[in-house]
Amino acid sequence: MAQVATGSGRRGRGRPPRLSRERIVEGAVEVLLAEPAVSLTIKRVADVVGAAPMALYRYFPDRDALLQATADHVLEAMRRAPIADGPWPDRLRAWMRAAQANLRPYPQLMPYMTTTRHPAWIPGLTRLREILTPAGLCDEDLALAVALISSTMLGHAVYEGYRRPDEEMTALLDDLPRPDPTADALRPLLAGLPAAHARLYDTILDRTVTTVERLAAGSA
Repeated sequence: MAQVATGSGRRGRGRPPRLSRERIVEGAVEVLLAEPAVSLTIKRVADVVGAAPMALYRYFPDRDALLQATADHVLEAMRRAPIADGPWPDRLRAWMRAAQANLRPYPQLMPYMTTTRHPAWIPGLTRLREILTPAGLCDEDLALAVALISSTMLGHAVYEGYRRPDEEMTALLDDLPRPDPTADALRPLLAGLPAAHARLYDTILDRTVTTVERLAAGSA
């Protein structure tokens, strides 16, 4: 923002930065990125933006309204993300990977992206239609493809956001008395979970894209 010639636009010493809906939402994003597992509160956001908690209520009536606005902000950023050129299956894979990377840090926003007035697939609908247009899907199959892609991305984001970390699962078994046949049988399985979770999204992504390719073949 340009300052006036007199310098009156410069913030005085000790004066808090100008507050706005945009700055508050940006503050909420900062809080969620810093500690995604800690419940976001009005006070925590107010501390980040340098304002009193009550000042935030002039812009958002409650915490839910702030979380919804933050979810909308994250989804809008996803919608604007560029997509590389190439065949539509490759573009779809790239878009789904980028979207997943953007969703992963925000488990607290998942309910506001899926069950309220702004489902997550709506901001991405134009982008998905652009990607899938070369596939030649009929309207019914296009709708099914969009629903499938959205549930794949959001379902995995929810799973990743709320599942117990692998090391905690192993620690729980280690606390069981030895010998314990159940724990002993599960330890090799749990030892493989970190590698499995690292491969999981790519696996379901490939199956999702394959399913859309089959839909496209059927439509043709």
